[in-house]
Amino acid sequence: MIKLFRNIRKKLLSEGKTNNYLKYAIGEIILVVIGILIALQINNWNQNRIENNRARKLLKNMVEDLATDTLMLNRSIANYEFQSNNCVKLLNDSLFVDTKADSIFFMLPLNQMGLLLTTQAFDKINNASLTSLLGSSELDQSISEYYITTAEYAEKQFTWEEQRTNKDEDFWLNALEMEFPQFFKVKNNPNYIQSEPERKQELLRVISSTEGRQRIRYALDRKQIMLNTMKTRKETAIDLISQIKKHLSNE
Repeated sequence: MIKLFRNIRKKLLSEGKTNNYLKYAIGEIILVVIGILIALQINNWNQNRIENNRARKLLKNMVEDLATDTLMLNRSIANYEFQSNNCVKLLNDSLFVDTKADSIFFMLPLNQMGLLLTTQAFDKINNASLTSLLGSSELDQSISEYYITTAEYAEKQFTWEEQRTNKDEDFWLNALEMEFPQFFKVKNNPNYIQSEPERKQELLRVISSTEGRQRIRYALDRKQIMLNTMKTRKETAIDLISQIKKHLSNE
């Protein structure tokens, strides 16, 4: 093709048709520019198509991440419900006639959980600067709210809960004059020096004290706050899954 254009230009020059040569040369330049622009447009289209496909794949991965989050949140919800119920039992039952000392001890609100989120897809989207290709601004805002705004708030709550629980643990371990049960069963567990009635009496003594009951009440409030936080995050995750699926189906 280039050789053909060159021959045409030579022929026009040899025939002295300068004006025609200039017109032809300009036309040839325009054609070359148009060709370059078309090639660039095709390249951009291909690049956008590749990035859009990648964004779609990452959104599908995000749905899987969110599904994993809901499972973890279910465990957290069950844990905080369990601890809340135990706090109520400790406050309402002053005798625990049919409950052994170890079982009463494990009812104390000393358990805490960390915030676990699956963020692989979200991190990849951020690192690849694909946020502008996620779809509507509403979807982008919902994703940012779940992975950044509410996650930071939940993390602060977990830190607060952890700090308060650690202080409560110090109180119970210092206030109780008894041997504490094994957290993990081992072969041939060692016997306690105190008898079962003595250990139970000591537990109930501290639990029924003013400070003991106050600690349990405050712990109950915390567990309820964390429970509501986990339920809200679960609802947000489910709603975000619905938004992403709707966006993917509309494309």
